[in-house]
Amino acid sequence: MTVSKKPAHKPSPGADRSKRAQRKKSAQRADLKKSPAKPSPVAKAKERETHTLIVAADTPAARADKILANLIEGVSRSRVQRALNQQLVKRKGIIIDCRTVLEPGDEVVVQLPDPVEPTATPVKMKLEILFEDAHLIAVNKPAGLLTHPVSGSEEKSLVQGILHHTKGKLAPAGGAPRPGVVHRLDRETSGVIVLAKTDKAYHSLVEQFTHRQAQKEYLALVDKSPRLLSGSIDASIDRHRTIRVRMAVREEGRDASTDWRVEEKYGPQAALIRAFPHTGRTHQIRVHLAHIGHPILGDRTYGKFDTPTFADWPIPRVMLHAQRLTLNHPHTGKPLTISVEPPRDFQTLREWLKKHFGFKAYNLAE
Repeated sequence: MTVSKKPAHKPSPGADRSKRAQRKKSAQRADLKKSPAKPSPVAKAKERETHTLIVAADTPAARADKILANLIEGVSRSRVQRALNQQLVKRKGIIIDCRTVLEPGDEVVVQLPDPVEPTATPVKMKLEILFEDAHLIAVNKPAGLLTHPVSGSEEKSLVQGILHHTKGKLAPAGGAPRPGVVHRLDRETSGVIVLAKTDKAYHSLVEQFTHRQAQKEYLALVDKSPRLLSGSIDASIDRHRTIRVRMAVREEGRDASTDWRVEEKYGPQAALIRAFPHTGRTHQIRVHLAHIGHPILGDRTYGKFDTPTFADWPIPRVMLHAQRLTLNHPHTGKPLTISVEPPRDFQTLREWLKKHFGFKAYNLAE
């Protein structure tokens, strides 16, 4: 007799998946009981840029927004206004707003909100091109013009003019507000400035400036004639301890080196100096020359020239001019020297000094 067996019942694939899911959930609940979940890590808040400022004794009492905008160099009025609006400004530990009247001697702590990065847009302007090829462009920057756009300001800059001239061909590696910028000149400084047109040129030029291979020469009209005809200044530079808008010679600062020599003397009252900065610290030449007792004429930050020693001095600005720059071409590797003579305002003061105080020239170049 043949006995037939019924085939064993096989669960459906869906039932298997359901049981496996239940077992997995049970295991996860057991693990949670053994070791509770750790909280997710919290990102550390970025510290705000903070300035401790002291209102000068000769500053008339005025609203906080007006005084503070002039105390923090390189920071736009709109950024200071945002700090006041966001309650980031304190006097004696108490929050102040834009309407608070600040008095001479007041100490104020300002936390600046993050700047809004500007974007350089082409602007048509008259430019004096000193050199240009497919890799770089050199321009004679006029005094009074920013090198690149700054946040919170609609003021035009040299970069915008060059963007228009090159039809946008500046190295993107410099970033949106500073395309092609490998070094910069202060607003009031005139003279040679170089920008990269390609990223390859940009990185080559940045390396040359970083490793002190680029040779820079400046002309400066300074207060008082130096006793020596040449010298070297090796003095570290950092932010001023109390006046944060200024730089100062400080032992704990970054190393800074400047060679100098006298080219002309105008009696004991003034001199024409050629400066050779070997490092690129902020305001380096201005700080170093003031440090040895010969601040640049017109420098109200380091020389106190609001009221000139002599009446009718034609000093419209900081009398500093970037006359010559020598570097290796980023494509050919050959030395490239670009130079330009000082502008009319510089020459006008130079002739005025000769006429009023006399003139003696020195040829100390090797």
